[in-house]
Amino acid sequence: MGAKNRLAQAYYDMATLLDAGVPILRSLDLVAQGRRGRLARVFSQIRASLSKGSSLSESLGEHRRVFPELDRMLIEAAETGGSLPDSFKMLSHWHEFVERITRRIQMGLVYPFLLLHATAVIYPLPGLITSFFQGRTDTGLYVRQALQILLLLYVPLLIVVVSLHGKDRAKSLRVLLDAVVLRIPGLGKAVYHLSIYRYAQAFIMLYKAGVPMLECAERATLATGNTVVARMFAGGTASVRRGEAASTGFSRRLPPEYLHLWQIGEEAGELDQTIEKVAQMAQERADLHFTLFAQWLPRLVYFAVLGIMGYLIVSIGSQVYGGALWEF
Repeated sequence: MGAKNRLAQAYYDMATLLDAGVPILRSLDLVAQGRRGRLARVFSQIRASLSKGSSLSESLGEHRRVFPELDRMLIEAAETGGSLPDSFKMLSHWHEFVERITRRIQMGLVYPFLLLHATAVIYPLPGLITSFFQGRTDTGLYVRQALQILLLLYVPLLIVVVSLHGKDRAKSLRVLLDAVVLRIPGLGKAVYHLSIYRYAQAFIMLYKAGVPMLECAERATLATGNTVVARMFAGGTASVRRGEAASTGFSRRLPPEYLHLWQIGEEAGELDQTIEKVAQMAQERADLHFTLFAQWLPRLVYFAVLGIMGYLIVSIGSQVYGGALWEF
């Protein structure tokens, strides 16, 4: 079970206990007892901090690596509005979905990752075999060629990791990376709809917790996870600040069905219901595209590797037998 899944389960337990009328200190005790390792210690420390007079959001703020900013902000609003059980339940569903998508991507990438490493080992073999039949074994050249192929995999991966962890220091790189990701066949559509889901879900969680509309728009924009998609929603914050409906500032490049639903909710005064529909639609589409991407990527890599291996077999055969026939 991943970290997000464990946190989602802890949130669900908190929601269930609070909804049953169990006092919050007792609920934290029970949740801590049902956990292991770091999460158990964290909930115990939150319980101790709460018993000393700190608020729940302040106690969560002491563990920023465990509880994301959105979680802390939602709990802070829920404390004021008296909706802690509902907020914990929404956060549980949120983290469970994120964990499921993350695991699906990881599982889909494992096989291609192994195949690409196999390719790096196999591709330089013709040169090594040729040198062997010529009476010399140039292993140094073989190792250099294999490393060069691996660099083609690890350099982009390193750039992605650095840009994600240093996004505040390299914002221009993050924007470029986010734009490139959206253009990757299959994966781009999945990330696009996932970002829309993150915006809609963050907005509705904050809205239900009683957060002011302007802050809902601002915080939801930060929660998209993709700077390109965030810019499509950024105009909504400016519209709310001017006293207008948020949807009037949204980019027209967003799917029209999402925009239409959002506008209907604003006009009918049923924003919470319509945004939930937007979030559900975006979630289903993101789930579908991630599933397709995870299914087709290993197949494409597999056939590409088969093609490379076929080429290598022909190349090695022509070099070995061609040379032998020439000597004969």
